[in-house]
Amino acid sequence: MQWAHPAKPFCPAFYFWNQGFEMQKSQAGLFQSIVYQILRSVPDIIPLVCPERLHHERWEVEDLRRTLREILKLPQNSLSVRFCFFIDGLDEYGGDEEDLIKVLSFFGDTPNVKLCVSSRPRPFLDKIYQHRRQTLVIHEFTKEDMRTHVRQGLEMNERFRGLQQAFPYECNDLLTQIADRAQGVWLWVYLVTHDLVHAVNRSEDIYSLQKILNKFPGHLEAYFEHIIQQIKSAFREEMAQIFLITTEEVQPLPLFAFTLLEQEAKDPTYAISAPISPISNSDVEEIHRSWKERTQNRCGDLLVVSDGEHPTFLLHPVDFLHRTVRDFLRDCYYEKLLKEAPLNFRPLVSLCRMMLFLLKSLPVVEVWDSASATRLIQIVDELLYYAYETEKRIEPGSDCSPVTDILDEVDRVNIHNTQAIDNHWTHMRDSPSTRGYDEYREGGNCNFLALAVQTRLVKYVKTKLDEDPRQMKKAGRPLLDYALRPRRITPISMPYHSQREETSIDVAMVQLLLEWGANPNQQVHLNDSQTVWVLFLLSCYETTRRKEASAALRAAWYNVSEMLISHGAELSPRIANARAGSRKTPLTVLKMLQAVFGEKQAGQLKTQMEEIEAARPRASWMKSIWRLGSPEGLLRLG
Repeated sequence: MQWAHPAKPFCPAFYFWNQGFEMQKSQAGLFQSIVYQILRSVPDIIPLVCPERLHHERWEVEDLRRTLREILKLPQNSLSVRFCFFIDGLDEYGGDEEDLIKVLSFFGDTPNVKLCVSSRPRPFLDKIYQHRRQTLVIHEFTKEDMRTHVRQGLEMNERFRGLQQAFPYECNDLLTQIADRAQGVWLWVYLVTHDLVHAVNRSEDIYSLQKILNKFPGHLEAYFEHIIQQIKSAFREEMAQIFLITTEEVQPLPLFAFTLLEQEAKDPTYAISAPISPISNSDVEEIHRSWKERTQNRCGDLLVVSDGEHPTFLLHPVDFLHRTVRDFLRDCYYEKLLKEAPLNFRPLVSLCRMMLFLLKSLPVVEVWDSASATRLIQIVDELLYYAYETEKRIEPGSDCSPVTDILDEVDRVNIHNTQAIDNHWTHMRDSPSTRGYDEYREGGNCNFLALAVQTRLVKYVKTKLDEDPRQMKKAGRPLLDYALRPRRITPISMPYHSQREETSIDVAMVQLLLEWGANPNQQVHLNDSQTVWVLFLLSCYETTRRKEASAALRAAWYNVSEMLISHGAELSPRIANARAGSRKTPLTVLKMLQAVFGEKQAGQLKTQMEEIEAARPRASWMKSIWRLGSPEGLLRLG
């Protein structure tokens, strides 16, 4: 290619896939794939862009972004290639649209780099690209391909070939109309062709085929609703349950999970009372045969039962025909499904029960085998997500979690399944990696209540503290530290907030722990005896420094800072090993507040701390002497 001369063109590519694993639909997957492709193709630049990364270790998103930035900044004489990035399926990205815009800007703002992206129509993308000369509307170029595809699909049918011989003009016109009406939507082409083949196999004539095409809904949403209306009334209650569950699930469930709805109908406590009894693929194969047909009877062609293994456990993952089906059910049909479901049916609670039953059905857990341990953690994390969403959606004013018994049983089951390890089973999870000043040290003292705090199960935690207030005190990291720094490594994608309002910290959880006597100035000996308050600020500072702090996150931090200050957080605590800037000047609380919130808000928080400090009773003479003996006190005397 002339634009690359004299260098060679290199075209790293990535395709977002919403129904795939986390790395197939995230920024981390995009950057990791592209960095890998580049370094594998041009290994000579590895010492230049990531010399400290020669050994196997986990890469965070910011590490990947920084490495790619270094690659793109290399002078042309250091590179034998120039890059053209191909990124497909932008509509399949699993995060916020605003984040995707930043990603595209990251590539597009780099000189000497070309970028080719593709997506289904999306308003936010239209704003960016619709006025650019290089923008192509693909369906304007695919009509002939679609016509060929439909012709090949229908001509494979012997009866249709007979119709072609009798009605050549009409059949050719039928093929042309399908391509014209599709508007570039291949799924629409597939669905209408499927219906036409179905009719041909039942000896319908060309005029009947034309009627089918004329009546076929012009938009997919209308077609989906048409399919739902065809479900027999005897199956509609179960149809509603299955669709409600599939719209809420984190990932496609194995077919076996849907058989548990029958057990739930007979006994809502079935998962709690079930024994710990491993099952295998062969144990459920016979059930799969019958339930594959039953699922089709209840959901039409809108759900597809795949062959092969489920990514986590058992066989036959059940997924939507296309992601647009889920969008339609969730955005346009959810309330109608609720009306058709059994009274008081709660899909998220049902999902919690399913996950608990699957947890009890796991093969014997080999705690030292990473695949076995990861499988357990995947199921637990999925259950915890559903539990969080359940708490989030219960009626205001209710202090009780409807899944407390299920969560208690999760802890009991996993304690039983992991007797081979000395620490609590929650230590099977990898600890978050250190990020500059932001360090995470468990000290072997994590427990299920601490995990519940990280997961932001406020109502569950309140229930457990009401039952036994002594649980507020634990060795290692205090519960308040888990609430203020809730980072944890999850082996599966967790959207956390159904409306994508993630702030990674729950203000209500912090408030709850403070009401139970949590001390912001409690020292954490695992972290050089720094206080919980300081560790929180260091985490905020590090996240801000890495440009990972959203407006929502800063707002939550500020709210929490006010709460911690009102409960005694100090202005001048000791900050160990924290230096910033070219001169390595020591960090202080005020400097971190200014870096995170800006001068104005930092000044407001400082004033709040000084006012609270001034209102406190005078310290004892012993404490005064200690202060005078400190470096700070000696400076005051001088």
